[in-house]
Amino acid sequence: MRPILASLTALILLLACALPAPAREASRASTIEALEAWEMLGQDPKGTFLIDARNRAEYMLLGHPPQAYNVPWRFMTNDFQVQDGPFQGGKAPYTGYQVSLEPNPDFVGVVQSLFKPEDRLIVLSSDGDEGADAADALVKAGFKRVYNIRHGFWGDPLRSKEQDKLAERHSPHHGQRGRVNGWVYWGLPVVYAMDPRYVYPPDLKRMQTFK
Repeated sequence: MRPILASLTALILLLACALPAPAREASRASTIEALEAWEMLGQDPKGTFLIDARNRAEYMLLGHPPQAYNVPWRFMTNDFQVQDGPFQGGKAPYTGYQVSLEPNPDFVGVVQSLFKPEDRLIVLSSDGDEGADAADALVKAGFKRVYNIRHGFWGDPLRSKEQDKLAERHSPHHGQRGRVNGWVYWGLPVVYAMDPRYVYPPDLKRMQTFK
């Protein structure tokens, strides 16, 4: 792997793992475990579809489930900010290039262009939190069978914030990362090849204009 690509991958992984623990569950959509999602996809491959709602960089550099449609709920920006610094009318949650605070305004429209209201849609995000919001937005838009994967792609942090603060003061293992639950934790398939059939459709259209 080239040094620049390796550094970028490490940064994206750091941001993905630095996200807070899931605080919300979907209020309109159903909530399922990663293993349940895999089982549903296998039982009904023609009527059940997986939407990877992570941003493009996470989808490409950190891998994604096979045949997962990338429709980002939020986008990575070019804005670098320090933690708690001003960002889009709020405070930056971490030091680094920020993810947009507002959801992708085209998220629902793109999903509507790909799937029928009666299709069974499973939403995957980094930790399940944003997936809950994305899944609820789809139910509100008229999709009847929508599921959010509770622990997302990476799962929950191994330690709580309180434990991490204590570890910072007293433990030589502070800074070591670990996750439980989630798609990766359970050893479910992850691929890195970018199949144009599953790339965010507006990006594919822009690419075709350069031919």
